[in-house]
Amino acid sequence: MITTSSSRPNISDTNFPVLSLISNHYNSMFLNTNDEIELARYGLRVGSTLGTGTYAKVKSAYSEQLSHKVAIKIINRRKAPTDFQRHFLPRELSILQQINHLHIIQVYDIFSYGSKLCIVMELAKTDLLDYIKLIGRLNEDKARKMFTQLISAIDYLHQMNIVHRDLKCENVLLDKNFDVKLSDFGFARVIQTNELSHTYCGSAAYASCEILQGIPYNAIPADIWSCGVILYIMVYGSMPFDDSNIRKLVRCQLEKKIHFSRYKLLSIECKQLILSLLEPDIKIRATIIQIKNNDWIKGRISSIIINNDSPTNISLSGIGRSIPTTPKLFSPIVNNIQESTIKMMKTTITDNYQLSTLNQKNSFGQIINKSLTITNSLAKD
Repeated sequence: MITTSSSRPNISDTNFPVLSLISNHYNSMFLNTNDEIELARYGLRVGSTLGTGTYAKVKSAYSEQLSHKVAIKIINRRKAPTDFQRHFLPRELSILQQINHLHIIQVYDIFSYGSKLCIVMELAKTDLLDYIKLIGRLNEDKARKMFTQLISAIDYLHQMNIVHRDLKCENVLLDKNFDVKLSDFGFARVIQTNELSHTYCGSAAYASCEILQGIPYNAIPADIWSCGVILYIMVYGSMPFDDSNIRKLVRCQLEKKIHFSRYKLLSIECKQLILSLLEPDIKIRATIIQIKNNDWIKGRISSIIINNDSPTNISLSGIGRSIPTTPKLFSPIVNNIQESTIKMMKTTITDNYQLSTLNQKNSFGQIINKSLTITNSLAKD
């Protein structure tokens, strides 16, 4: 449920508004009378549009069977790409029927009529991105609660050999109690131990350096990296890297040039956790077990730092600080990123639970509204 907002109203958690309401005229553009009749047969009274894409839309509805509101993801199979229907959609549906976790969005029903496939699911209040855009960065206690819930969901998936591959703030939904509900399994898949993925999917701003380099990657540590970006956004309200240029983004990732603002208080333990998640070397990147046993996660906080800049974690270049040498392990790779790899990473709008109007980021210090989805021609893995 994504909305865009140029201003941030003064609100509190107790009066947080329901987001993403679209006009009735907009609703009529994407749902005809026949659709409403068909959905009514399943006891669903259709409400507002929560989002729309090229071949899918998400509607709110009242379920007579459940006696409460739900969200319906409606996929038009006539408009959906062939690879999506043959590979990604069946995989998503299979995974949705396997999973059941407190912090993963609940699916109530899956059915089809004509060319439409419908997924009836839990209706969330908002998503993490909109929440932060409205109230600002989270204090560490609130961030710890939400991040711990997210890690619980990821741990559950990984134990089932399921990788998400599209973790981002837009896919971290929040319910009425502001508890995490992970959503959008469009790129998720079941993997074997140490199996490598070849689909370069997800949002560039959240993608690990191994994905952006276009090399086969282990999707489990790639999920961990994305969690690191999410945690950073929680506590800073901005992105850890400037993603306006893929080549520069990869270099910043490999050189660990993470922007820690000197003007925002952050505990050393939280900073160290972020660094362990955004570690370019997957051999030493934090694991789920290490995250769960982390001091910050357990609330063991020893101190607060005011100036977060350090010689090993330097902000974006151009502000008068030296740039550390690229680690030798990665130098040959980052210096030889092929133009074909960059061109291959096409940007598209993902048809998922939170379908939105995406805006280009104007500056590094702002939360990005775009979702750059990089795919390798929808590869079959």
